[in-house]
Amino acid sequence: MAKSKAAKSPAWKVNPMPGANEYVNSVSISADGTKVLGGTYYFNYEGAGHAPATTPQITVGVFAWNNSGLLLWKAEFSATEGIYWVALSGDGSYAASGGLLAHGKGLVYVYNASGKNVLSYNPPARTNMVALDQKGGYLVAGADALYLFKRTGTTWNNTPQIIQSPVSGDTVISVGISADGQWIVAGTYNGVVMLVKNTNGVPGQPVTWQLQNGKINWIAIAAGGTGFAAAGSDAKVYFFNVANFPASKKPAWSAALTGCSNCRSVAVTSDGSLISAVANDASAGQLFLLANNGTTSKQLWAKPTLHSPNSTSIDAAGKYVTAADGYPDGKPGSFSLYATDGTQQWNYPTSNMSWPMMISANASGIAAGSDDSDIYYFTV
Repeated sequence: MAKSKAAKSPAWKVNPMPGANEYVNSVSISADGTKVLGGTYYFNYEGAGHAPATTPQITVGVFAWNNSGLLLWKAEFSATEGIYWVALSGDGSYAASGGLLAHGKGLVYVYNASGKNVLSYNPPARTNMVALDQKGGYLVAGADALYLFKRTGTTWNNTPQIIQSPVSGDTVISVGISADGQWIVAGTYNGVVMLVKNTNGVPGQPVTWQLQNGKINWIAIAAGGTGFAAAGSDAKVYFFNVANFPASKKPAWSAALTGCSNCRSVAVTSDGSLISAVANDASAGQLFLLANNGTTSKQLWAKPTLHSPNSTSIDAAGKYVTAADGYPDGKPGSFSLYATDGTQQWNYPTSNMSWPMMISANASGIAAGSDDSDIYYFTV
């Protein structure tokens, strides 16, 4: 195993709501690394239910900073849980958030570059993930179904196109969209993978495949739209070729993550040539890098994580790979950066489990968040 360098200090870190003790479940970073987005969220996982009587209102928020740590804008409001996921368009012109506003009432909010709320929508369940294309022309959200929103000029249509899973009562866990907005992908609790072609805001018939006896924890599409990867709870990575999947109705290849029990997250380079993945093993977990050879894959390396891993990201050209880890709540976590040759660049410890760590497409900056209530920014 390659030796790690000394722990790197963040360029800045901030608690967006001091004293609230809320989690940062998701962060996003613009393609050039100059804008960071984060949201606050809280749910008492130690016995609290989701019924109205057991979920009091709290103040939560969505926050945007520049890469120097200057707060650009914030949007605070009351909710029972708050912001579960955030997303920036690649160019940083629009920001989106999703989560739970109240019992049986999810939320999808969009903000422009100055922080004005330009779209509010409430699906009947928590929004688990949101994603924007490069220019902020399309937004996809995953909740009880897959939702597609379109922007015309500065106006967002608040009557979305709704794409249902073929499995009744299913929940969309993860979503993605290509940089040009043409291809949309989703993964569900019941193991369904969906590919949808977007033609000027009108979705085509979904192409689907289903994992037997498992769920899709994460899905990630190459920015160029050539392919996408799915993280299976069966400890496998599945890769789909966008050109071939509509006819084949099956993955181009799958790769078992040896020694692991559950693939938690995947990320893909812009051209789809490299895929990173994190998965749980008996002691903590592993970070993997795979090469996509078209119809097969090659594992380039695997590195142990200090704690159970939660997410991974990779830059557009495939120079660096990240991993965030920690579980359960109340236990330490950490952030790690690797070069794609397998050399660990650094590891940064946190006092609580850490879920999100996202590297910018141009590999200039990294945004990260933790259940310690802080948002971190690292230069690369």
